[in-house]
This record gives sequence, C-alpha cells and structure tokens, in this order.
Amino acid sequence: MPKVTFKSDNITIECPEGSKLVDLAEKNGASINFSCKEGVCLTCLINVVKGMENLGPMTENEKSTLEAFGAKENQRLACQVIVNGDCEIENSG
Repeated sequence: MPKVTFKSDNITIECPEGSKLVDLAEKNGASINFSCKEGVCLTCLINVVKGMENLGPMTENEKSTLEAFGAKENQRLACQVIVNGDCEIENSG
C-alpha cells in the first residue's frame, strides 16, 4: 500500500492505490485548504517533496490552472491528485 506523508502536519498514512489526495487529507486532518475541488482556484496548491512519479497525471483543469499561475514543476493541486505510490507533500504557503 502506498504511504503518503503530509510533511506540514507530520502525518504519514497508508492508503489504497488510486486514492484521491483530497479525501486522504480531509479524512486524516491534514491542514490543506480546499475550496472549489475542481482544479481551478489554487486554494489547495501543494509542493511535492518526493514521489511526483507516483502521482496520477494532471487533469486538463489542473494543468491549465498551474500554467496560468506559473507554478513550479514540483507543485500540484491536491484536489486533483491521485496517489499511485509513496509520496511526500507539504503546503505551498
């Protein structure tokens, strides 16, 4: 089972492959803020510290939003991320 570490909260959990990061964060009390949950508002911008290769591909909404914002290569929108393997994330702000 993949392990997700929410570095900002010092929380590490195991989850089934294919889990949505938004659900994991909310269920386990991680301090990621969410608003639209559709990949267009940047509220849930995170830094991927480790394991970017273990996250599902970006949705079109996420890609467009991140490009418009000028996000860094290690940034994703937590509401759009699917966990397929071990990763470590932290809040961007």
